[in-house]
Amino acid sequence: MKIDISIIIVNYNVRHFIKRTIESIYASKVGDITYDVHVVDNASIDGSVDMIRNTFPNVHLIANKDNVGFSTANNQAIKIAEGNFILILNPDTVVQEDTLQVCYDYMTAHNNVGAVGVKMIDGAGNFLPESKRDLPTVWNSLAKLSGFSSLFPKSKLFNGYALGHLDRDKIHSIKVLCGAFMFVRKSTIDKVGAFDERFFMYGEDIDWSRRIVEGGYEIHYIPDTTIIHYKGESTKKASLNYVKTFYGAMGLYVEKHYSGGAGRWFSRFLKFGIGLRAAISGIKRIIMIIIWPLIDASLIGMALFGFSRVWASLYFGDSSYYDKSNLEWNIIFYALIWAFVLWFVGYYQKSKFQKRLIGVLSGAATILVFYALLPDEYRSSRVIILAGLVISFIVTSITSLLRNKSNQIDKLKNILIVADKSVASSIIKSLHEADIKSNILGIVNPKSGLKKDLDYLNDISQLSALSKVLKADEIIFSSDNMSMKEIMRQMVRLDTRLSYKIAGDDSLSILGSNSKNTTGELYSVNINYNLADGYVRHTKRIFDFSFGFIFLIFFPVLLVINRFAIVGLLKIIFSVIGGTKTWIGYQGKREDYQNLPAISDSIIKITGGGDKHTINMHYARDYSIWKDLEILLKNLNRII
Repeated sequence: MKIDISIIIVNYNVRHFIKRTIESIYASKVGDITYDVHVVDNASIDGSVDMIRNTFPNVHLIANKDNVGFSTANNQAIKIAEGNFILILNPDTVVQEDTLQVCYDYMTAHNNVGAVGVKMIDGAGNFLPESKRDLPTVWNSLAKLSGFSSLFPKSKLFNGYALGHLDRDKIHSIKVLCGAFMFVRKSTIDKVGAFDERFFMYGEDIDWSRRIVEGGYEIHYIPDTTIIHYKGESTKKASLNYVKTFYGAMGLYVEKHYSGGAGRWFSRFLKFGIGLRAAISGIKRIIMIIIWPLIDASLIGMALFGFSRVWASLYFGDSSYYDKSNLEWNIIFYALIWAFVLWFVGYYQKSKFQKRLIGVLSGAATILVFYALLPDEYRSSRVIILAGLVISFIVTSITSLLRNKSNQIDKLKNILIVADKSVASSIIKSLHEADIKSNILGIVNPKSGLKKDLDYLNDISQLSALSKVLKADEIIFSSDNMSMKEIMRQMVRLDTRLSYKIAGDDSLSILGSNSKNTTGELYSVNINYNLADGYVRHTKRIFDFSFGFIFLIFFPVLLVINRFAIVGLLKIIFSVIGGTKTWIGYQGKREDYQNLPAISDSIIKITGGGDKHTINMHYARDYSIWKDLEILLKNLNRII
């Protein structure tokens, strides 16, 4: 069978996103146009390959055993593709129903055009400027690297690289396409060649576009159809590996296309700019890596210095006993070693109790080794090292809680759902099962002009007004009840402060992102219990143990507010210290929480609205030590 369009998608660990991408392709309205889909998977470990095989058996799948990079993977599919046109498509995109038809019709009507790109928006409906670009020149590179392009986004002078002066709603001849969507004539590829495989990732779209233009073809930007690009989902930008790969690709591009004469100076300038940006990005990343180790080292050092004063006063009768020694330098050295070893064992990458314990003990062992090698005049008291071990553990326990607290997002989202009643019910169920903290404002009828129905707030024509009046934070559209074209039209015209999600055919996964600078989000039905995390359970144990000793210290006060039940109170405190009981926990009998993460029987049982199982499920799902602390302080008179 003759194939008109071969669609090629390179996937790497974005299972849920590529599923939505392929679904949007299969929802296309193409008339007599024929197309096939090729997916090249670069050794994903998220189950992408099995999902594609089982869900989309007609997809031509190439499952690589290694990550061969974007260019090589695309070339694998280009070699076997039979379509007259090749569409290079990112796995974190969603196409409109008419996208294939619009591109095909345009290309067949313009034989001089070798490739086309379309209007792209991010997950919040914002236009993505990389939809249309020029080749990098000395000036537009300087404007971009200096930030002037962002200050003057519509200026031809300052934003020439993104062609900001060109109307985004009109057809234009451009020089560079975005690799997220490149609709290319197969005969063009036969003439100019496929991707340059020296580009592992990034820069290959600029290089390919340049070769297409140099091959005598035009590249056009056509805004008659739109796609969503959840920019950043298929590649994470928060790593040094990204910095190295991205700026390395830019350097390769400069070396390839700018050499000799004036080009040599341009090459040097670009390399300098690229190197500067790479250095800044690298420094920012390093700062993010070392900030918590430095905080821990500083706190450990200050606590150790304070302890040394107290110890000197108690043991030697002179708080200034260590003033003439090298103790200050020793303490700085000890604190830095503890922070370094904690970083070395991976504690700051994943704040687990086991890694913290290993890091603190290993740090102490490392310090003792250095201590044994030092001359006598440079040694400090070993009591300081032992105290440092305890202090390091306490300090990192506290800062770990602060880090976890700073990463928690407790804001309740105000959500409007645009769907018919039955689909909306499934979406609401999915939100609850996916543990999304949300306030469902209501359902909006996806069709307009229909008879009023009390189950709906209003119809789609009033969506903009409703979102403002009800102060919505997020809108979820159902692709069952609306075309992707209409969904994207609504996203573009609505308030830019809103975020958007799109519910799939089965409403079991809901995808979206809040801006071009954030990766895509996934709401899935898998329930994640905080209490199932080993680190969280150890934190709860430390909490119980710590407050057991605190209550022993303040036992007289606790005795008064608990009606002088001396024996019972002591029994409870020691049972918690011993681990057979926990201060705060599930309510009801064991059958009320038998399918939830196991914890010791509780002294104070949680309360709340709803049945016991629901209350216990929410406790396990949303558990934090701060909630335990709040409950305990409010119920000090209920310990016995």
